[in-house]
Amino acid sequence: MPKVIHVIRKFEPAEWGGTETFLVNLVRELEPLGWMSEVHAPLEPGTDGTELERAGATFRTFRASYPVLGLDAEGRKRLVASGGNLVTPGELWRLTVDRRASLFHVHTTRRLGGVVRWAARRSGRPYAVTLHGPTRSGAAPGQAASFAGRGVDVGAPFGLLVGARRVVPDADLVFVLNPEERQAWEQDRRGRHLELVPHGVQTARSSREARDEARASVPGLGGAPFLVVLGRLDPMKGQDVAVRAFQLAPPAGRHLVLAGSETDAPFARAVRDLASSTPGLVHVIGGVTPRLARAFLAEAEIALVPSRAEAFGLVLLEAWAEGAPALFSSASGLKGIADACGAGRLLVDSLEPAEWSARLSAAVADPDLLASERAEAPGRVAERFSWRRVAERVAGAYEQALRGRES
Repeated sequence: MPKVIHVIRKFEPAEWGGTETFLVNLVRELEPLGWMSEVHAPLEPGTDGTELERAGATFRTFRASYPVLGLDAEGRKRLVASGGNLVTPGELWRLTVDRRASLFHVHTTRRLGGVVRWAARRSGRPYAVTLHGPTRSGAAPGQAASFAGRGVDVGAPFGLLVGARRVVPDADLVFVLNPEERQAWEQDRRGRHLELVPHGVQTARSSREARDEARASVPGLGGAPFLVVLGRLDPMKGQDVAVRAFQLAPPAGRHLVLAGSETDAPFARAVRDLASSTPGLVHVIGGVTPRLARAFLAEAEIALVPSRAEAFGLVLLEAWAEGAPALFSSASGLKGIADACGAGRLLVDSLEPAEWSARLSAAVADPDLLASERAEAPGRVAERFSWRRVAERVAGAYEQALRGRES
């Protein structure tokens, strides 16, 4: 049975997001298709591969550092959370000498992607890259550079050694999550394998127990109807837009819940400050488990997805799978889903809080619209977004890459 080693920049359940969801479901579905999976992630205080092991993968960790002079513990924590550019000579050596893998699959770029590139080229094996973030089309500025900017990053020689800037151009396979991203990379790929692979989604609905647990985790919510924004506290996710829109015209009797881990401390503080001006109605609750994340979507009256940038927008599919109506922005990944499904009636083509407030007020006042969305949304997901279908496309691309190396 062929084996793939997946390399990921972090795997911390307390900061669960789309990349973690993608990887867990991919390795689960690859096994019945004849592929063994091993996952490598940096060893950090919150690293825990239990979910990957339950999905059938072997989980291993490696030591990594952030080569920034003057970096304190808090700065390092922010770099881990927000996409810092790490170095790891140990993983470079491990991948190079490990002959058990047929192929490498890296889920990030930069220096860690370069480590995989270097090991693959030295050992004569193919490697794949999945671009989980909006790297070119609609890409938002990252926060990691501002954290590192307080010190001097001395990791450039390591990046040069491993070819960090050549990770995508030199890859045997590149997977992207939306059509705009594929178009943005076509010229660099020069006809080499560039595969559009959207996310899948689990269609099983949340249990009543999980929904009750989600409600109980929000002090003061009780049985009140609520709106939810699910995603890490980061400017790309647009929680500030949702809070300002809610505060312009708070829907009668409703609360707003923001669930997601902090990856940008200044932005998180700003959102909490905004929320504090509506005490008891806007709740910022931090990171939640995948089980409770789905339960919040199931229990919410409306999910809000005011993202400034999304490579795909898995949260929209998860909301639909739970039968939750969702107001969502026109960020490329979200719009791509809506266009594919013919489901754009709750798309908000603006990031202005006033426009979001108006659309939210109109949706709350239209029970027929919300009921129609609840009825139709699960079917959109079931028809188009199967994890088995995703895994079949990935496995087929793996096999094509292996044949290319053998020919």
